[in-house]
Amino acid sequence: MMKIFNSKRNILLIVLAVIIAVLVLNDSFFALLHNSLKMRKLNEKITALDTEYEELKNEYDKILSGDRSFLEEEARVNYNMAREGEIEFRIKK
Repeated sequence: MMKIFNSKRNILLIVLAVIIAVLVLNDSFFALLHNSLKMRKLNEKITALDTEYEELKNEYDKILSGDRSFLEEEARVNYNMAREGEIEFRIKK
């Protein structure tokens, strides 16, 4: 036989190289990598949306419970409202 196939180690290395070449040059391998990256991004997006959902749910619960300090802050900050008799100052940036 040829000198390359003399030892079991060389045969194992050749078989391993052929397997790696088949995997790397195969389209399904690239599709697997692409899908894996896409899945990671989607999981990150799911985590962000879960966090946003919890924040909105807490805000909704405060509105339903009638939390006066929360409602007053929302009215002042988001709707530019003031209490009766208060003077509102607006400073342009």
